[in-house]
Amino acid sequence: MKHELTPRQNEIVDVALHLIAEGGIGNLTIRHISKRLNLTEAALYAHFSGKLEIIQALVSRFEGKVDEMDESQRGWAAVEAALARRTELVLATPDLARVVFSEEQFQGDREIAQLLYGMMQHHRETLLLHFREAVDAGEIRGDIPLDTLFRLVIGPLRLLIKQWGLSNGSFDLTQKRLELQESLRKLLSRQ
Repeated sequence: MKHELTPRQNEIVDVALHLIAEGGIGNLTIRHISKRLNLTEAALYAHFSGKLEIIQALVSRFEGKVDEMDESQRGWAAVEAALARRTELVLATPDLARVVFSEEQFQGDREIAQLLYGMMQHHRETLLLHFREAVDAGEIRGDIPLDTLFRLVIGPLRLLIKQWGLSNGSFDLTQKRLELQESLRKLLSRQ
């Protein structure tokens, strides 16, 4: 689902995100969404064909917001901007920390797992391009495979976001992300 959502569809997606954050994917049912929005299930089906389409809209919305970056940035600056964008999204919508960055809860649903994997691959391809630019510009070392760079950079960020979510935002996520970025830059810089 790549088209613009209606206000009601956005409201449904927001409720879905909150329900998943509250009780996992098992908590996301058409009945629960309808009840939260004071709608009949039939009325909800006028907006989405079912649970999978709602989750697709949620993932598509997140993916679109992550992709909203300054396209003039290249190399390591673009990598840092991508990390900043992810934390900004989580800070704006804290339930994302418990849903999008905890995809293990979707392992039992093959379609949803594939959807999230596709999103991850899209983000990977974008970052690989920026890593290549950073290597070519001499900003970071070139002796580490690009796939490994992706894991070295995104893995710690994902863990940081997960810790923030599990602690109910008990620390300054932006400050910790900046510390992480600086440490990664030092580790990866050409000596």
